[in-house]
Amino acid sequence: MTFYLLISALAFLVLFFAIKNYTLKLDEKKLLEPIKSDIYPEFCDQINEEIRKIKNNLLHNHFQLIDENTKDQFLENLSDMSRKLNHIQTMNLSKKDSILWEETLFDFLKKLESINEKYLQNAEQINETTRITLQDKFSNLTKS
Repeated sequence: MTFYLLISALAFLVLFFAIKNYTLKLDEKKLLEPIKSDIYPEFCDQINEEIRKIKNNLLHNHFQLIDENTKDQFLENLSDMSRKLNHIQTMNLSKKDSILWEETLFDFLKKLESINEKYLQNAEQINETTRITLQDKFSNLTKS
């Protein structure tokens, strides 16, 4: 009789730890679940808004160019970037892979920063401000 009690106690412990392990893995999976991918198209709109702010700041003489003769070229590059962003947004709209979105947007933002560095005085400060603004906007999107 004690033999059967011992076997049932061991079976109970094995089952208990198996269930505990399974629920811990489910909780961990839920915590590590990727951020909702439907926020990325909205984030693209916010990046586009930042590009428009850069254009407006330049047009209202809040930003200074390194070479004033390159104003049209810089504005054209910003327009191209805006079109590229719209293309990214359209092409990836059906994709739910957050890693793909993040890689694509990271590359895009790096290119935008390099364009700013090429044409704008105080580009590092402008890029840093833009980075912080976009980081805040992304954080707000992930909270909702």
